[in-house]
Amino acid sequence: MTTKMANTSQSERARLGGLARIALYGNPGTVGGRSKGGKKTTSMFRNNPAFAKRLGFILRKEIKYPEESLKLAEFIGIMLGDGGLSGNHQITISFNNKTDREYAEYICKIIRQLFLVDYHIHKRRKSYGADIVLNSSNLVDFLISRGLKVGNKVKNQTGVPRWINKNPQYETACLRGLMDTDGGLYYHKYSVRGKAYTYLKLGFGNRSKPLLRFVFKVLRRLGYRVSLNGDNVSISSGLEVKRYFAEIGSSNPKHINKFKNYFSN
Repeated sequence: MTTKMANTSQSERARLGGLARIALYGNPGTVGGRSKGGKKTTSMFRNNPAFAKRLGFILRKEIKYPEESLKLAEFIGIMLGDGGLSGNHQITISFNNKTDREYAEYICKIIRQLFLVDYHIHKRRKSYGADIVLNSSNLVDFLISRGLKVGNKVKNQTGVPRWINKNPQYETACLRGLMDTDGGLYYHKYSVRGKAYTYLKLGFGNRSKPLLRFVFKVLRRLGYRVSLNGDNVSISSGLEVKRYFAEIGSSNPKHINKFKNYFSN
């Protein structure tokens, strides 16, 4: 301690310390001071998360905020198909760990590309069910701002966000995400005069009427012969299925392999 400080009274030292703190963090009695102090404290916690955790503070994870794009539109389609927002901090995307593992890897890849966030895979017991789980309040807030809703999609009758509906290319990308999750290829078998026939159909099933209307509308706009019956939209012509995979395509290896196997025989 310097001689000058040693000769300073305790009250004076407290006053000088208070002035120094105000200079560093701002006056706690003003809005600007509280804001400055909060930013300083947040910065300190982010630089030392272990210290923040010891004090009982939970910090929001930083994410990348992507612009509107084809990739984001496809991800929104994936979320509308097999994804969901739980509460204010968790995102889940369900998949079959036996048949859709490769597609799950693709989803994880675009999650990293779009948002730069971490995730983990939760495998369910006694089944092939699994979930990609992301815990991020910032990401939930962002997805809500881009048109998604918290809760059950069927109960909420959730539809496709407006920013996607305003752009035909975004609509097509979102359609791909929906078809890769809640859609699929299936065989239709029938017989004529004792002779059996099999052909491949492309279908989309969902109990959200807005999503069904969206898929039907976009396919019709693109010139496909498509039908809407109950909770299903389908393309029944083999030539139309071929055209779909040539023009719109799929990011799901399960669908791609089934398509190739059928038309290569």
